[in-house]
Amino acid sequence: MKEVLLRGGPPVHPYVFSKRVYRMSNDVVDGDLVQLKTREGVPFGWGFAHRRSLIAVRVLTWNEAEVPDEDWLREKVRAAETLRRDTLQLPTIGNAWRTLHAEGDGVSGLVVDRYGDTAAVNLFSLGWHKRFTEVERILREETGVDRVVPRVDSRTSSHEGFECPVSDGLDPIEVQEHGVTFLVDPAGGHKTGFFLDQRDNRHFLAGLCRGKRVFDGMTYTGGFAIHAAKAGAASVRAMDLDEEAVEHAGKNAAANGVAVDFEHGDVFNVLRSYAGNPVEGRPEVLIVDPPKWAKDRAGFGSAMRRYADLNRLALDAVSPGGIVCTSSCSGLVGEHDFLAMLRSVALDTKRAVRILRIAGAGPDHPVAANFPESRYLKCVVLQVGARGSGPGAERREDRAPHGDDRGPGRDDRGPRRDDRGPRRDDRGPRRDDRGLRRDDRGPRRDDRGPRRDDRGPRRDDRGPRRDDRGPRRDDRGPRRDDRGPRRDDRGPRRDDRGPRRDDRGPRRDDRGPRRDDRGPRRDDRGGDDRGPRGGGGRRGSWRDDRGKR
Repeated sequence: MKEVLLRGGPPVHPYVFSKRVYRMSNDVVDGDLVQLKTREGVPFGWGFAHRRSLIAVRVLTWNEAEVPDEDWLREKVRAAETLRRDTLQLPTIGNAWRTLHAEGDGVSGLVVDRYGDTAAVNLFSLGWHKRFTEVERILREETGVDRVVPRVDSRTSSHEGFECPVSDGLDPIEVQEHGVTFLVDPAGGHKTGFFLDQRDNRHFLAGLCRGKRVFDGMTYTGGFAIHAAKAGAASVRAMDLDEEAVEHAGKNAAANGVAVDFEHGDVFNVLRSYAGNPVEGRPEVLIVDPPKWAKDRAGFGSAMRRYADLNRLALDAVSPGGIVCTSSCSGLVGEHDFLAMLRSVALDTKRAVRILRIAGAGPDHPVAANFPESRYLKCVVLQVGARGSGPGAERREDRAPHGDDRGPGRDDRGPRRDDRGPRRDDRGPRRDDRGLRRDDRGPRRDDRGPRRDDRGPRRDDRGPRRDDRGPRRDDRGPRRDDRGPRRDDRGPRRDDRGPRRDDRGPRRDDRGPRRDDRGPRRDDRGGDDRGPRGGGGRRGSWRDDRGKR
């Protein structure tokens, strides 16, 4: 049996990294299903092994009796489909949802999105790639889909060492959500062709856009923009750097019969231009939904700086009192990190910012308690006040940056340093001219007096050392051995000093009778005429009868 022994006992996280592996069977091939055991050989579960990956094992079960075979996978798919259809009632909202959410549904490394009668399968593990035929058959039988399209991103392909065939010739699939139609290509685009995780957030924000000017930055295929236009926004402008995505978004707008001004361009530049416009020319609802910027730990700091720059520009660009919807789909960026960044940006811009909603992906993206990293999406809706309406760093009026509600520009802020006054060279003499340096203020130590060597003799000169002060103990007199005899030599011990008590004489019992035997007690040595003891009678009345004591 193929097995993997782990250090430290059974893990609680579905990822077992290579440093936890104590020993792996020699016959284990990457992607094999293996039994997991402790270092002592106690079995506790099953998972997919991969020798060359940082994630050495993806844990599927924590019970040695629960083998992840075909019946096990069928039960997982059946339970996931029941949750979506019966509990969440997603078919009443549309015909597109996530059927399997990897660790959230107990199938680590396997993601399945459903678009009508097509299932797009995103594979993140070599183990699932080897079992894809089994996965396809079970999906068809348990969910009723007609097509199953495998997908793998370039990063996973490089790490896991496999590729999926490219599916060509697929027509776009028409899906609906909350009454809005989208055309989805399950074989192309980002993720599985569409951002299903923002479904509920798009619907919520659309309710805030009626009669408002809306700008959707990084729109991709127009999800937020088309929802806003469908909800009755006064005007909608959307932008993205991906030309193919912008073209696809235009088709989605046409399918819904709404007018959206889609543009190809850099959102950063547009946000900067909005900041200099009059209030009437700024958007009242602004959406920024950037791609995944923090792809690994090394890129975390850079990603947070980009998020801060983007959101700082968004707060400056939106109309005072307007709405900003900002998101992050980077799993490495936690909700705490994201909210802390927004607080910092609010202080930098000195705007009053109120958080109206903090959300994530829809309920069809469940999060396992032992895998919080799967809660990757953060979507925060803010209401933003005018500059100066909130707390922040103190800023002088004559140094405010450009903008109608931000203060005058640099030309109006006052003179530059060259005009504010002389530099140091003109303010006065340097230290050499202001007074004496140390060399001129007085003598250095060498001149202030003699050093220790000159102030007096060192210890060697102050007197003799111990060797010269007198004899050591060895010379002061004899040790104990020489001072006299020990006890053994000082005299006899007790046994030799004389007889013990038993030899010194008889004990009391042998010295004579006790009091009881010596005669009567006081009360028996006199009569009643002596008077009561301790009373008022004369003690002399019976002293003479006792005799001399």
